[in-house]
Amino acid sequence: MAEVKLAATKRDDTGKGNARKVRAGGQVPGVLYGRGMEPVAITVDRREFVTALKTDAGMNVLLDIEVDGDNTLALTRELQRDPVRGTLLHADFVKIDRKTAIEVEVPVHLVGEAAGAKEGGALEQPLFSVHVRCLPTEVPQSIDADVSNLAIGESLRVEQLAAGANYEILNDPTTIVALVAQPISEEELEAMEAEAGVVQEETDEAIAAAEAEAPTEGEAAPEGEGAPEGEAPAAEGESEDEG
Repeated sequence: MAEVKLAATKRDDTGKGNARKVRAGGQVPGVLYGRGMEPVAITVDRREFVTALKTDAGMNVLLDIEVDGDNTLALTRELQRDPVRGTLLHADFVKIDRKTAIEVEVPVHLVGEAAGAKEGGALEQPLFSVHVRCLPTEVPQSIDADVSNLAIGESLRVEQLAAGANYEILNDPTTIVALVAQPISEEELEAMEAEAGVVQEETDEAIAAAEAEAPTEGEAAPEGEGAPEGEAPAAEGESEDEG
């Protein structure tokens, strides 16, 4: 797998105010850590970092991070993004060793046209990635799942994925990767719509009944109600301000 060089700068101030200034200057604050080293607060160029993440390897791209002349091979472990804008707020980088196996998430791509889908079934994919253990330089970009032979009602499980010579899939072997669901008949669809209509009708009736029982604005409360506990209602013609 190709490596991407990424220049980084140490940062001494790790406060929120400094992080905002860093981001305003086109940088992404982060931390580089791993076995045999003290965590180092750094900043990387946002444009260069985003470009690295857009390679075919995605989050699994190998980063050769240079800090003050020292190079460290690392992976992006975690990204924090703005929930609204989606911009990068912070990144965690973990040091790795070329000769030590790592565990990463690898996307699963469905290939082929399922036989059951041609007959009207619906092809579904409950699992979009698998957990893999391998050497850093042998991380697969993706793992193909051939669904060509799936008939209606059949599924493809993790244990049926093509084994790789250079990686091990760690997921439960019985986990379903893809399946072809039975098509819904017109009768079943009509029954589902009818049931939904009954539920909605019952809900509307319950709401209407509750609104009918609630006193409208300006309506007098029933006799004996409305006066504070322990006080008698004012007599007819008697003003509460008197006395």
